[in-house]
Amino acid sequence: MDNAILILAGEAIDIYLGVTLGISTMCAAAIGNIISDVCGVALGTMIEDALLGWSKKIEKITKGRVKLPPMPKLSYEQRNLRSVRWSGQIGCAVGLTIGCIIGMFPLLFFPEDERKDHNENETSAPSSEKQANDRHEKLKQEITQWKGRHAQVVERLRVLEKEKQDGLWDKGY
Repeated sequence: MDNAILILAGEAIDIYLGVTLGISTMCAAAIGNIISDVCGVALGTMIEDALLGWSKKIEKITKGRVKLPPMPKLSYEQRNLRSVRWSGQIGCAVGLTIGCIIGMFPLLFFPEDERKDHNENETSAPSSEKQANDRHEKLKQEITQWKGRHAQVVERLRVLEKEKQDGLWDKGY
């Protein structure tokens, strides 16, 4: 979950605030990481509680055939055993890895051609002045496209605000 938030927040920060604030992509990723970590901490217990509730419902529906194992009741000495700590650390690492892989789903919705262009721009260093000029022109075109998209979004927001003021949102259709 927090990996999905990291991707979405980092992308939004990079696109919308990166140029305005003059921050790098890595800085946008770091800010997105802060946001995702806070969301992960805030929503972690809520998700655990929901899963606990679902496990009880699943147990009831399946008449006890499907059961989640209960949490172990360990003493202080047992919790401090190296094997227990090691098992907990490995369990956390495996769980985080699986969660992060699942959380990468927003990447499926980013346009493929933009990713290819971005990767090509990073890997191919211009070897001549013509290549540098070509790359500069391409970047100018991309900036123009982003400005056009921004203008479309702003115009759509104006239309929605006007509709809201006119009371069109209050009517049921």
